[in-house]
Amino acid sequence: MKFFITFLMVLSFSFSAFADSIKVRVTESVPIYKRSIVQVPHTDYIEKQFQVPYECKSSDTNSIGIDTIVGGIIGVAIGNQIGGGRGRDVAKVVGGLGGATVANNMRTKKCYRMEFRKVPITSYTEEVRERLVGYKNCGYIDGRKICKRTKNKLRYIYLTY
Repeated sequence: MKFFITFLMVLSFSFSAFADSIKVRVTESVPIYKRSIVQVPHTDYIEKQFQVPYECKSSDTNSIGIDTIVGGIIGVAIGNQIGGGRGRDVAKVVGGLGGATVANNMRTKKCYRMEFRKVPITSYTEEVRERLVGYKNCGYIDGRKICKRTKNKLRYIYLTY
């Protein structure tokens, strides 16, 4: 049985080795395109107005707030550490006034300014694009049109029989 299978294989190879082939000249090569829909981004810029916060000094330096009182108390405590007798009393008064003034001037508030900034806005459009995927190569033999699709253009089509 093994010999018979081997014999058939050798016989089939020998027939294909002696098979005839015909060379047909290609008379037309028509490009083949594949269509696809592609999303194409388009970016435009618009100007938008934004409020931008920043710290600014309070224009109200005459009012007495908790920060002014706390600054005065800290200034009196520091002045109490300096000198003795009447000098200590003067140091307390000067320290209290100095602490209150510094604390009152440190008061800040949030201020806002308006700025214009360009902001990107992206939109998408659909486009149909065609991509070359191959060629339909055709030629004539005995009045019959023979075609073969390939990735490249051919000069000849080979037919084996």
